[in-house]
Amino acid sequence: TDKVEVKKQDEEDDDDDDYKAEGTLRLQMQDFSQVKGQVLSDPIYVRGLPWKIMAIPREIGRNQRSLGYFLQCNSDSDCPATLRLKSQKEGGNDCEKTISHVFYPKENDWGYSCFLRWEDVMEPEHGYLKDDTLILEVHLVADTPHGVQWDSKKHTGYIGLKNQGATCYMNSLLQTLFFTNKLRKAVYQISTEQDDPHKSVALAMQRVFYELQFSDKPVGTKKLTRSFGWDAFDSFLQHDVQELCRVLLDNLESKMKDTPVNGVIPQLFEGKMKSYV
Repeated sequence: TDKVEVKKQDEEDDDDDDYKAEGTLRLQMQDFSQVKGQVLSDPIYVRGLPWKIMAIPREIGRNQRSLGYFLQCNSDSDCPATLRLKSQKEGGNDCEKTISHVFYPKENDWGYSCFLRWEDVMEPEHGYLKDDTLILEVHLVADTPHGVQWDSKKHTGYIGLKNQGATCYMNSLLQTLFFTNKLRKAVYQISTEQDDPHKSVALAMQRVFYELQFSDKPVGTKKLTRSFGWDAFDSFLQHDVQELCRVLLDNLESKMKDTPVNGVIPQLFEGKMKSYV
């Protein structure tokens, strides 16, 4: 790979968010006439994945060359993008082409081996080359990574909950309760040593919270639903999430009585309603 000075991206406020849905890459190739091999831009992170521009001079025939121009990502993501060669001439038109590709490690770059013929790149009328410098820009919009190989703990620091059939509403509730930090810490402090491991809702909640916090794999909820008294058939039925939340919190609140965390649930969730006549 040639050593070519690559200008870093101008950082904007939302560039600090590695999990944004879209972003713009920029590669400034100086001493372009001296480039012999591939050149990579600095990466930007979109959807938690690193994306780069790859540019390379290509031989397309006898004494003919072209500019090869690719978007590169060595992970799993479905991504449409616009590849631009910027005109540096006032009033000039950029040359742009679009791509759409499902990136994965075995097909980690996508673009055009002949984005533009060499003579068109060098043509002064187009204004692409100025002071032996070429500017490439890519705007990409990446889909949320998915698939069995996606490691959410590695890329985001968090994991999800397995769906038993129709328990997505419950999973959303559990994630909400888990991220209520004071509640999570209070649940950990509930004494469950003497509880029946098959029937204790508090113990099952402790297990779910612990695995959400420390496991690397999606967390199962069958022990929790068994503690509700549900069988497999119940897990395939939609239950009222508000009613489930009420029953779950009532159960936890009763287990917190006469403990150091007594009263935590009313402090967090209790409200007052006034009626006027």
